[in-house]
Amino acid sequence: MSRVSARAARREREAARALGARRIVRHIGESAPDTTAVVLASGLVLQPEVKSTKRPPKLVLDALEQARGYRADAVPLVVVAPYGGEMIACLPLLAFVQIAGIAPVELPAQPSLPSGVRS
Repeated sequence: MSRVSARAARREREAARALGARRIVRHIGESAPDTTAVVLASGLVLQPEVKSTKRPPKLVLDALEQARGYRADAVPLVVVAPYGGEMIACLPLLAFVQIAGIAPVELPAQPSLPSGVRS
């Protein structure tokens, strides 16, 4: 297995683990999904496709940083809206699995009350 193939397989395993799915082992040239489908509590079925890249599109990375800058307590979400095409939502995978109910929600640390103060 080439280094590029090994890296792609590793990223597929990481994504599958985060999504609560399994990576599907394929032969070169075989047409099959990267991971098993993910069934959400709502009944919606997701079919992940993992793409490894040295550098994600700058437009998306810049927009994620811009969204992060607005509110530290919010999940950054980028909507890519091609002219006349289907809009695409982009957000960090770990935030997505919490939103989709695949993983428990990890709330940001809350400030502690001064000692002696009751809520």
